[in-house]
Amino acid sequence: MAFLSLLFVALPTTTFGTEYDIIVDGKLTDSASVVGELTREGDRKDDKAFIMDGMYKFVYAGAGVTSPNARIHARMSIDKLEGTGAGVSVNGHWFMFDGRLGKIAGEGPVFGKEAKIFADASDHIVPGEPFDVDIVVNNGTLTWAINGKQVATVDDFPAASAIDPPETGQAHKLGVMTALRSWRATMKVYDYQVESDGEMVLLPERQTLYRSGSQGTHTYRIPALVVTKKGTILAFAEARRNGGGDTADIDSVVRRSEDGGKTWGDEIIVFDEQGNVAGNPCPVVDQSTGRIWSLHTWNSSKVHEGDIRAGYGEDSRRVFVTYSDDDGKTWSPPKEITRSVKLEHWSWYATGPGAGIQLQRGKHKGRLIIPCDHKSLPPGGPQTYHSHILYSDDHGQTWEIGAATEHGLNECEAVELEDGAVMLNSRNHGVPEVHRGVAISKDGGETFSSFRRDPMLLEPRCQASIRRYRWTEGAKPGILLFSNPAWTWRTFMMLRMSYDDGKTWPDARVIYPWSSAYSDIAVLPDGRIAVLFERENSRAIDLAILPAIE
Repeated sequence: MAFLSLLFVALPTTTFGTEYDIIVDGKLTDSASVVGELTREGDRKDDKAFIMDGMYKFVYAGAGVTSPNARIHARMSIDKLEGTGAGVSVNGHWFMFDGRLGKIAGEGPVFGKEAKIFADASDHIVPGEPFDVDIVVNNGTLTWAINGKQVATVDDFPAASAIDPPETGQAHKLGVMTALRSWRATMKVYDYQVESDGEMVLLPERQTLYRSGSQGTHTYRIPALVVTKKGTILAFAEARRNGGGDTADIDSVVRRSEDGGKTWGDEIIVFDEQGNVAGNPCPVVDQSTGRIWSLHTWNSSKVHEGDIRAGYGEDSRRVFVTYSDDDGKTWSPPKEITRSVKLEHWSWYATGPGAGIQLQRGKHKGRLIIPCDHKSLPPGGPQTYHSHILYSDDHGQTWEIGAATEHGLNECEAVELEDGAVMLNSRNHGVPEVHRGVAISKDGGETFSSFRRDPMLLEPRCQASIRRYRWTEGAKPGILLFSNPAWTWRTFMMLRMSYDDGKTWPDARVIYPWSSAYSDIAVLPDGRIAVLFERENSRAIDLAILPAIE
């Protein structure tokens, strides 16, 4: 890898084609996406700047462009040169105007473990005064200039699709991803453009449905999403009233949208049990009756997860079910079903997280399926972790235990395959694995006939969602959707597509290229795709809606 500091050399005048405006005269365009903690926006008449201040705040140029060649230009100012870390991200590398010790520097995989110093920031930047930044990536070489004078060049610079982890880049197929960050500086951005011969792929618009710290609630977590028979979107969550942990005063809540996600009603209580844990909402819609079922797990707020005992007592996890017959506006009193759906030697138990499904094909058409997980504590045996299925063949009146996986799996979701088989896609737990576990049932979820790990579905040990988008229709292949943080830690929420019933996942869309965790997918009546997901270490639960797939 070659790094050259080439001061006072003019930047190459390569042009690439289409120019995409991200910020113009201080105003965000439709191609811009603010990612991270809430950013203060400035549209000040005196300097026409978009203002960023504080750490973990970014302005992304869409998700990126499809070509590996691009010119990035920004005109901006920063308020100080004190090692603020302010800079531009390109393909997972940071190019800092004011790095450690006030140096112009680069950080990222091509630079190794230490930052690469290129120049003194004070030789090129005056605090508070506008300066121009130009970065050109062309045929694997990156050049970087400030105020028209080249400060560095990097050979063998990778495309975004080539950055580790390979399971992620091979799916999103983006050539250049870029963002501005303020870090410890106050950054005023006047203009920001990307020019490329590739197409710009936008990040989906997002709206925050649950914000931690609002509505008298410390933390909102554990999203679940369904669409009712009438087309109403129901967005469920846990409302952790007095703390962010898994043991607290936790209620299950829902918000409703009757206009395709444009507007949302107030929070509705689905399950509240006297200050105890009444969480893990796992809804499923019975399309034949219109009734919406929601299964939940309960434990005393005085008993933390590590102290949960096996069995059915007050120190155990217990299972409840409730339903709505008025499109999610009101909910029946919860009914306990623990002894029907839990074995006595199971201790920890969770419904979902996420939503259930109703089978549409084959012998078990109409069966309701709820994905679950449990910890097994058999007398004299080892402690093991499993995913399992609950099912109902009488429209939710009674529930039975179905198939359970081998040890090493945890939170899961189910999807029906073209041949009527049920695929259970599971998080790893208690085993040194980083790829999702996949179990197949040929009898509607009663037993599993095969198990494998999916080499494309990388995970940071986190819940994920899987959903059918459509069945095969003539020349149009069936499509499965999968969402999770597609990294080795909880970041980079991505939606993948499979056209062969989950054997491969060749395509993807970036949903949120920063801190993110649990998610759930729903297909809207008009074919658009809704993804409800946690972001920023549980600071909010957002809804992203993507266009319909052709």
